[in-house]
Amino acid sequence: MSLSNYGSLLRNLGWWQRALMAGRLSWRLLWEKRVALRLKLIPVIAIIYFFSPYDLLPDFMVPGIGQLDDFLVVFIACRVFLSLVPAEIVREHYESMQD
Repeated sequence: MSLSNYGSLLRNLGWWQRALMAGRLSWRLLWEKRVALRLKLIPVIAIIYFFSPYDLLPDFMVPGIGQLDDFLVVFIACRVFLSLVPAEIVREHYESMQD
């Protein structure tokens, strides 16, 4: 499957399926030796933020929305990470997930 087909597949999935796919793909790429360490820091820092007690929108100020910002930060970090990893590596891992 070409990388352009990957993009069209993601557009056809629901937002939660895209989030799960991006998360699974990012997790696999964290263990890939060909991905630079500085790129791997993007999702790692997002996960640390997710579990940290500090928030952009405190949970007590905006109930419900406060938890969503944590998920949004992780989702955006995964998408940025996937866009910066070389396309051939992303394609290779995406295709192996389909088998």
